[in-house]
Amino acid sequence: MRALQLAVILVLIGIESRAQRVDSIPNYLQAPAKLIVKLDMRGSFINNESVQFAGVKLGLEHAGKVQYGIGYSFLFSPLEREEFVPGEGVVTTRLRFGYVTPYFEYAFYQRGPWELRIPVQLGLGTGSVVYDDVTGRTRKLQRSLVLLYEPSITVQYRFLKYFAVGGGWGYRLVARNKHLSDGLTAPIYTFGLRVFFGDLWKDLGPVQE
Repeated sequence: MRALQLAVILVLIGIESRAQRVDSIPNYLQAPAKLIVKLDMRGSFINNESVQFAGVKLGLEHAGKVQYGIGYSFLFSPLEREEFVPGEGVVTTRLRFGYVTPYFEYAFYQRGPWELRIPVQLGLGTGSVVYDDVTGRTRKLQRSLVLLYEPSITVQYRFLKYFAVGGGWGYRLVARNKHLSDGLTAPIYTFGLRVFFGDLWKDLGPVQE
């Protein structure tokens, strides 16, 4: 919870210090839209175990500041545990977790190579706990509708024109109608390298005579 509180405080400070830019979001939306495709990799925790979520996003960006779209994320890391199933005995179960993610991002601070963004995404999908029976057939032990809310804050430093390194942190809040696993509500974090392929292609593309 301390990570969530810190993220909220930093976001509020950033919004307060840049209030005029928040008010300018409708103006940014008037700028021409640019198509954005992103691969997404985020770290988190389930049952106090470190896990990775992978996903892809397709969206539009205005003025390099406001971005929105839709994506799909899923639990990438295998998460297994031993459970007793009546008629089967002790089996190894696996957690499956995937959801559609409408998202919104706002770059509330841009100065030189530095950029701070507030990404927020919702999630609607399903989760299930499955196992293989004695015949090798995969069976579902539990299945649940899953609703998610994931606010976060990210920091990016751009260098050599085409690259940027960045990271971020936030929180994943999960609601479900049936029990799947403990610890689905947990902190999330990101860290990685970004390549600006659009700028690279524009500079290295065919030279027109």
